Amino acid sequence: MVIAYARLCTFTIISIMLVAVQIPIIASGSVDSQVQTYSVSGGRSILIEEYTATWCPSCAEIDPYLMEFSYAHGPRVAMVAYHPSDGVDAFQPLAAQNRIDRLLITHPGIGSTPTFIVEAGPLRIGPDSWPDVLLDILNKEVKRQSYTQLRLDIQQNNDTWTATAKVVDNDSIDYGQLTIMIVQHEKIVPEGFDNPGGPTRDKVLTAIAECDINSSTITSEVNLLSAETTSCIDNFSVTFSPENEVFSVLLIHEPTNSQLENGSLGTFGVVEFKSKAAPVAQSNVDISLLIFAFVFIGCALIFNVRKKK
Repeated sequence: MVIAYARLCTFTIISIMLVAVQIPIIASGSVDSQVQTYSVSGGRSILIEEYTATWCPSCAEIDPYLMEFSYAHGPRVAMVAYHPSDGVDAFQPLAAQNRIDRLLITHPGIGSTPTFIVEAGPLRIGPDSWPDVLLDILNKEVKRQSYTQLRLDIQQNNDTWTATAKVVDNDSIDYGQLTIMIVQHEKIVPEGFDNPGGPTRDKVLTAIAECDINSSTITSEVNLLSAETTSCIDNFSVTFSPENEVFSVLLIHEPTNSQLENGSLGTFGVVEFKSKAAPVAQSNVDISLLIFAFVFIGCALIFNVRKKK
């Protein structure tokens, strides 16, 4: 019985150790001299757009929940928040105004905060509308039988990042535009503005570029170091410097503005790269020390049981 108990303890400890190896821990330090590359593929994600403002109390209240929802649902959804150029909001990014003007094509009544739009669907106004947003997401997932296969290749060189978009199966893609968005998380709200919430906001669109697939030309470029292409579906790339280490890059295949005006709605494919896999507390503890501790405790338990025997 004692030996069985010892084996059970050992198994439990090893299981915990294996899980611990997989838990992401944000360590202090940097890779200033190291170039890192990442790649993410997909296209099935559902786009959720939020019209919000830093001065809006209910927006500030729901903002942390929305970020948790985004991380919890992984590639199912891609969320982005647009702050208006209204003279009152603390951010007023030009990139967001670009998207707000686009939304006005299909939703001329937009103006209340917060407002949520799932894949160009109906306006869902206020935090109380969130159950309707969830139903919209499920409805879009059921109806999305096909989507554009997309890939984002990301390269980090010190504080400069480059994102390159590619349509994986591009033989029949000659419609719409590719849009790359830089979405900042934990964006600090500057002092001197009405701020009923915490010190930061999430999902803030800060930079954008759009590439017309038919003409292979970049039709807009806002707040980026550069944007270039010779073919939108093969090598559309943007270079940027994020405000902090927690951000997302969204790649969207969607109608152009003129196609929106002619009745084309929704997206054809969406994929998101997150610079951090999940929000976790900072730690300076080396994971190898945790593994050593687990092994040491396990061995001590086994030795103690055998000694008693």
